[in-house]
Amino acid sequence: MRIEGIPASAGYAEGPLFDLDRPPAAYTSKSSAAEEIAALETAIGKAVSRLSAMIETADGDAADILEFHIAMLQDDALSAPAFASIGADQAADVAWRAALDAEIAGYDASDQDYFRARAAD
Repeated sequence: MRIEGIPASAGYAEGPLFDLDRPPAAYTSKSSAAEEIAALETAIGKAVSRLSAMIETADGDAADILEFHIAMLQDDALSAPAFASIGADQAADVAWRAALDAEIAGYDASDQDYFRARAAD
């Protein structure tokens, strides 16, 4: 893989490298809602574990951001709609994406309200 660009300044980069050309993973639906719920619970648990491990090597703002992500993953306000959708026979990946999309839409609406209020001042 070759990534090209125009550097803003000479510098140093450190951290994991991710293959951006790799196709996204395909999700295989489970045979029951209970298995879908278990799969999503497992995925959330793995994400929390990985983020927790990253916090051990992070500091300052980076650690705070990772802690925020963990709090979101553990917040029932985010996961409850996904689990409810799974209970209505939706696959875990689709249900989770819909829950995330709704959360993002809420943040976008909040941002728009904020900027409208600022523009009116």
